[in-house]
Amino acid sequence: MHNSIRNVVSLLAISLSLSSAEAKSAADVAAQTQAAIDRGNAPSWWQAKLPEDIQRDVDRKGNQLADRLELGDETKTNETAALVSQHFARVWAWHQGVDKQLDAAWAAWDEARGSSGGEKDELRALTIMTEQIDPIYAEFTPQIQGFLSTLRDQIGEEKTIRLLDIITRSPGAERTFNAYVGMVPEMTDEEKEILWNRMAQAREDSLAAWSDGRIIKIFKKYKIRNEFSIDDFGYDYRKRYTEWAKGQR
Repeated sequence: MHNSIRNVVSLLAISLSLSSAEAKSAADVAAQTQAAIDRGNAPSWWQAKLPEDIQRDVDRKGNQLADRLELGDETKTNETAALVSQHFARVWAWHQGVDKQLDAAWAAWDEARGSSGGEKDELRALTIMTEQIDPIYAEFTPQIQGFLSTLRDQIGEEKTIRLLDIITRSPGAERTFNAYVGMVPEMTDEEKEILWNRMAQAREDSLAAWSDGRIIKIFKKYKIRNEFSIDDFGYDYRKRYTEWAKGQR
């Protein structure tokens, strides 16, 4: 592994160790939100009344996604459509309260990663992710987990994963994971599992996104960690990616 990459990997490992308090703060946010919901004191976005045009949009989205699941049962399809619509109504309402803060955090993350042409500082980007971005999204975690739990009870694991894959078709969890395996086919099963678990988590976390652009960003923060893991496994991600990309042309 190149020394510069090795140094960054080491810094990331140190940061992840030192950031346990910050990581717990995201977990604390999720736990506090869930506790408030359980007490009947849910946040305002939980039962928000949407503007008519937005309500039409989420109802249409719910119907379209439920239809694509081909459940073969009209009642179950209607129930699933209503559940999906309710979820995205809460996504929209939640974003009305956090977007200003979330936009600033993502902008800081982009800047730290050199997106504006400046010097890339992956350690600062990681700090922004763990201390700013993750705690914001953690407030919505109870909704995601409750939504997925109800879906699994209602339509089963296979159809629930199908729905997640439709929603996150770009960049796509399996497609991204298969690309990693194509780049480094000699990875061990344990190494592959590390990469796959992050993609599966990105797929779930993306249920908090209102736009496709934010789905891409949520996946990106997990993809960056996978890239560093591939380096840490000893395979030189950048070299493997370049060789793999040539073969895709």
